[in-house]
Amino acid sequence: MMNKVRVIGIILLVVGIIIQFTMENDLIDFISAVGIGVGIELIMTGKVVKPSM
Repeated sequence: MMNKVRVIGIILLVVGIIIQFTMENDLIDFISAVGIGVGIELIMTGKVVKPSM
């Protein structure tokens, strides 16, 4: 079974792709790109890492 973070990543990826093709706006394109990027990152790593300062 896949962990919850990877499932959330897949959902973000799919929603980002669907939004990209259904709406036409520069802000929507940016939000879609961020969602796709975060989704891919969550799928690949499988965990959320807090940045260290």
